[in-house]
Amino acid sequence: MRQPQIVVFERDGRLTVQLRPLAESRRWPLREFRQFDACVQSLEAPGPAVLVIRLGRDVERELKLLMETGQRFPETRTVAVGDSEEATLLAAIAWDLSADFVLFPPLSRELLTDVVAGLLSQNSNTSQDTASNDTNR
Repeated sequence: MRQPQIVVFERDGRLTVQLRPLAESRRWPLREFRQFDACVQSLEAPGPAVLVIRLGRDVERELKLLMETGQRFPETRTVAVGDSEEATLLAAIAWDLSADFVLFPPLSRELLTDVVAGLLSQNSNTSQDTASNDTNR
């Protein structure tokens, strides 16, 4: 089994900076993408992953990535983050597109590190259980 990875899709790098200490302490790869195709390609790698998507700049493209991730990589956990004026609508759409967690005000962005750590730990345990079940067959 490959080690877990954190994949971030954003324009300004702030979420990546926030997640870097977590990635370094757990020795998890942290990959930041601004290009849709490169981000999707990184998710094709086997192993547990969490995709963190910042919603608000190019909403159509960002929601397309969230939808495509859910369809093509259902084992990948997703977190949608935003602070848009249309937070209620975007949060509802993200939930409808199967985001595992949606982080919009009034929730504090400080929760992101704990959310990602929890999702990756949960995803890693599920992957290990599946691998050991496959081995025992």
